Formats: sequence, structure tokens, C-alpha cells
Amino acid sequence: MSETGWYAQPFRADGGITARGLLSQLGSPGLSGLTLLVREAAQNSWDARLPDQDVVRFRLDLATVGAGHGAAWRRLFAGGSSRGARRDGVFRPLVQAKSLRYLAISDRGTMGLAGPTRSDAGKTARREWARFVLNSGDRDGGTRSASGGTFGYGKSALFRMSKVGCVLAYTRFRDDDGRLRSRFIGVAIHESFWDGRTRYTGRHWWGLPEAGHCEPLTDTRADAAARELGIAGFAGEETGTTLVVVDPDLTDPTLPDSDNTPELSVAEAGTYLADAAAWNLWPILLGDRDRRMSVAVTANGVDVPVPDEGSDAALAFFAGAYRQVADGTGPVLACGKPYKELGRFAHAFTFGALVTSPAARELGVEGAPRHVCLLRGPELVVRYHPGPERSNPDAGYAAVFKVHAELDETFARAEPPTHDAWEYRQLQGREATFVRTAGRRLKEQCDRLSGAQARKAVKVGSYAMGSVAQRLGHLLAGPGGTGSAVLLSGAHPGTARTGGNAAGPGGRPAGVDQAGFTVAPGSGGHGHGHGVTAGGGTAPGGGAAPGGGRSGVRRPSLIAGPRFEVIDGRPYVVQRVRVHGPDRVEGAVRVLTGDGVAEGTSPTGVTPPEVHGWRLPSDGSLVAGEVFYHAGDATEVDLIVTAVADVLVDISVVGRA
Repeated sequence: MSETGWYAQPFRADGGITARGLLSQLGSPGLSGLTLLVREAAQNSWDARLPDQDVVRFRLDLATVGAGHGAAWRRLFAGGSSRGARRDGVFRPLVQAKSLRYLAISDRGTMGLAGPTRSDAGKTARREWARFVLNSGDRDGGTRSASGGTFGYGKSALFRMSKVGCVLAYTRFRDDDGRLRSRFIGVAIHESFWDGRTRYTGRHWWGLPEAGHCEPLTDTRADAAARELGIAGFAGEETGTTLVVVDPDLTDPTLPDSDNTPELSVAEAGTYLADAAAWNLWPILLGDRDRRMSVAVTANGVDVPVPDEGSDAALAFFAGAYRQVADGTGPVLACGKPYKELGRFAHAFTFGALVTSPAARELGVEGAPRHVCLLRGPELVVRYHPGPERSNPDAGYAAVFKVHAELDETFARAEPPTHDAWEYRQLQGREATFVRTAGRRLKEQCDRLSGAQARKAVKVGSYAMGSVAQRLGHLLAGPGGTGSAVLLSGAHPGTARTGGNAAGPGGRPAGVDQAGFTVAPGSGGHGHGHGVTAGGGTAPGGGAAPGGGRSGVRRPSLIAGPRFEVIDGRPYVVQRVRVHGPDRVEGAVRVLTGDGVAEGTSPTGVTPPEVHGWRLPSDGSLVAGEVFYHAGDATEVDLIVTAVADVLVDISVVGRA
């Protein structure tokens, strides 16, 4: 049986690339090592998905080597048959360390690393092994269109993350005869060096060294090596790959980079990885896709939740825009000269969906989103294109633009090795024109969504008053005062426009606009009103009625000012109301113009706000509709109103006998 050990690659007579040259192929990315690793590793896993698998399972396991496996790790880094590798000495700290840490990146439901184990082998259909383990920038054997990348430049993100420049690769695949095969190898990238009169590139492999190259451990021997190191194996008929980053660099990405920047703890780094996965991969993680990716993150064996559209309101709005694009309902952005449809665009207005994730902040998304998520064929996030802010700091817009399939390869060529931008200067002729025009069209859309176009000089009288109120309503808004509520003459006691009882506040009533909401000053005061008895007389009102009505039951009162809540990913306005039993309380909401007069009709394109229901703070239960009946002692309830973009509204609450 051949002896395992390290093989150091010497320079050949016809030259070669140094290890430093390989690590420089990503240039100087503006993203942190943690984010870059998530993007590049997930991209390769997504590209390697099997055609008959609906779900690619992607995992990030950050862990410390257990006591039962430490000896095997130290043997791997202490032994060797390559004189040059032993003299390099980079692994000495790992051999002497009391504990070792690693980050395992694994995928299942993927094809694994098949193909020849020598780069100079003849032409074959599958060459994943050569592309990842041996070569750099090699597209042979990889898909070109609808592909996020190759096993080329992006893999250097893995080696950059390792303090010792070392990655272990454990893979399982089916060969041409349909048999399951396993391989295991270690790959290290260090500085080039001299050993006597021989110069070495700085590239090393751990496996079965031979003259001129290094073979991997295969099949049962590969499985045994992974098992000894504590690396998870493959179940049943599974195929895929596990890449292990040795001694990962967990430098805090939120702090300025320096020689003494502190590291994140394992738990903190796990949270950052989960957030980075959510914000960079969310389009392919959506649960209603026909083919998707699932992501799991652990930190020292503890599961770390990965945010999704169900737990993060901003991601929910982006997901809503994405579905419009996927359904073909969003507008098409086009180049005019020469005419070419560039891609499809869609958006959702947001309110209260504030982004606080450090991983999202690294991508430029913070606070209220005002961004367009750029996608092409693989539907991995290219970047978040920023637009102007809306006038209300809590209001924003989440948009998606996806390139048409026939231009996918053009936009792919416009991307740098990190795949995080579209640079038209990398192209020529019409291709450059298409990418440059896409940028202009995105700016136009962002200006429209932010209201920047409306703030430009226009002729007086060109817009209806309702449109002006939409744009300027937030400037008139206040936190709520002590003004009187308004009793709508058209209200029908006992009716509920939004449905029956037991509807949750997160349910989506008809006409809910996923957007902002502005409350009129003076709308937060005491409610009052009066009704008519069966005999036709005036019933006791809640306080003095206009014209001097009689006193009766205590009127409901609005407590403090209204507040915004995002409930199950939807924006609502919530007003706390104190009611006194026995009582029947009716809530109403109306849109006001800029001078405080009620709109006769809703502004064009705006769905009017509605009373969604009444929530009992004691148990969270909801009574749907405008009317709330209360027979007990005085208590507090929440009036819940649907939120609508940038309109000035008046909330009123009246008590009826």
C-alpha cells in the first residue's frame, strides 16, 4: 500500500503559476472572506446540481476538532514524503496546537468531482476533479450559460479563508459505469520557495505522491480517511462534495481590517454565515421553487437559523418582487437603439422592514431597502443596486431585475471573478451598450420608485391633489395629538368588510398594499360619537356630542400615538384604544389631502386603507372588521389598520350605545 504524504509541486521547464498568483486571481474583492466564501461555494454547488434532484442540500459546519479525532489531524500535517513540503513549515503550528478549528462546506444532490486525476489525461466528458483540484480558470467540462461560475478563480476564496491556505476535499460520484466512487485529497497553497537548486510553486497536495503529481485516496481508503478526521460521510446513494477549510480566518467583517482586528467567536461567525447565505442566496432558497437549494448552518454542533422570507420582512418583499419577475408580470426593460429587451423588472414598496443584518450591510443594504437585486440565469444574487432614498426614512422599495436568457452570457462576461458587479467596460460593441443601458434603465426605475422624478420641477396643475398628498403627506404627519375623531356617515354598525372572526393579523386582506403609511396630526385623540335608539331619540353618546348631547357611557380613548408593526411580513398601523363596557366600538380610517380635507376618492393607483380588525393584547386574538363589542370591565385593545404608501390618513374611533 502506498504511503500517504504531502507532494510539493516544482516548477517545470516550461514555467508555471505561483501560489500567490493563484490567490490573486480574485483581485481585491470588496467583500469579506466569510461572504465571499458563501457566494463562491454555493455557486459551485448550485452549478453542480444533478438534473434529477429537486433540492440541493448545502451545509456550513463551523466546528472544533474533537478529542477523538485530534491525533489523526496532527498525523496528516506532521507526516509527509515530500522534502519540500516538510521544510515549508507552515503546518507546524497546527501540529503543536491544543485545538484545531475547521469549516466544512458540503453539498448533496450534486454530481461530485469526477473525471481523470491527472490534468494531462485525454479529453473526457467529465473533468470536475481536474477543474477544482488541479487546474485554475478551467472551463472545460463546465456549463457556460446559466452558470454562476466555474471551479476556477472562485475556489481561491476557500484558500484565502484558511490561515494555513489548506482545504481538504472529500467527494463521491458515479463513474461512467454507474458505480459509486469516493476520493479524498488535501490541497494547500503557500508561498513559492527554493529547496536547494529546485524552486517550488508553493502548491501542495496530500494523498499518494507519485513522480510528477499526487493521486487521491480512493473508495474505502478515502472513506476511512474522512471518518478518522471526523468529516461527515455520505448516506445511501448520496453523491456530492465536502470541502474542509482548515483553521478558518474568522476576522470580524464589521470592523476595519488591520493586523489586530479581533475575530468572531464560533457562535458569532455561525450567525454571520447564516445571514450571508440568506442575503446572497435567497432567490434559490424559496420554498415554492421547482428546484431549489436548502441551507443549514451549525456552530460547534448547534443549529443556527438561516433568515428567510418568513422571518425577515425585507427578504419577504424582495421575494414578492422576484415572483412577479418569475411569473412574467413585471415590466420589461429594453435598450432602444438597437432595440433589445434586456430583462424583466418588478418591485414592492416597503414600510417598517428595516434591515439590520451586518451581512446585508456589507452588501450595501441597511435600514429601509432602496435596492434592486440583480439576477441572471443561475438566480444567485449578483449585487444590490442602490437607488435614491424615499422621503420617509421608514419607507423603501425592494426590486428585482433579471436578465433575459439570451443575454445571460453577455452579462456573465461583464462580471469580475467575484461575480458581484456588471462592468460594461469589460465588453465591446453592442454587448457593452446592452449592459450600460441596463444600468440607465435601473436608475430610471429607482428614481420613479423613490419619488425623485416627482420632486423635479413640474408645471403647476399637472398632478391631481391626491397625487401631491401622496408625495408630501409625510411632511404633514405627526406622532398623534388630542384631536377629535370623525364619525363616518356611511358606517354600518355590526359590519366587517375584511371577513369573519379568527382571521390573524398576518393574513393578507384584499387590497393590502405592501408599502408605507402616514398618520395625520391630531388623529390620535379621544373618540366620540352618538347613535339613535330604537325609539328614535338620541342615545347617550361618548361625551358631549356636537351641539350639546347628553352624557352617557364613557367614550373610548386613543392611547398615545399610532405605531407601525410588521406582522407576518406585512406592514400595519396599530392604534391602542381604551374601551369601557358595555360598549360597541367602531373604527374608521380615511385618506386626507394635504390641507386636511377628506379625499372624495382614492388617489389613482392607491388602494385605500382599511380597518383590518381588533386585537386583544392579552392573548393576541383578533376580531376582524370595523366593529368591536365589549361587555366587561374597562380594557385596552389594538385597532389594526392596513398600511398604504405615503398617504395622509385620519384614524377615528367612536363608541355607540
